[in-house]
Amino acid sequence: GKIVKALIGGNWKCNGTAASVRAMAEVLNKAGPLSANSEVVIAAPAIHLTTLKSIMRPEISIAAEDVGFKTGYGAYTGELSADMLA
Repeated sequence: GKIVKALIGGNWKCNGTAASVRAMAEVLNKAGPLSANSEVVIAAPAIHLTTLKSIMRPEISIAAEDVGFKTGYGAYTGELSADMLA
């Protein structure tokens, strides 16, 4: 039968400084092998996405924890669209 992968995710909410994000990434990067039957995703605040994408090991996916419901671009103060994150 088909093997279903377990989704292991963490949403950081409104947490994390530049230093603490780098420290957490270091811990996760050194954590040892991940199960082939799992997918690990970290959903971080937008301000930390670029840093995490550049330093996190490739088996751990990075996601935005919040995306606005509008598509495209426009005068939506404080919103992030999926198009902006692509």
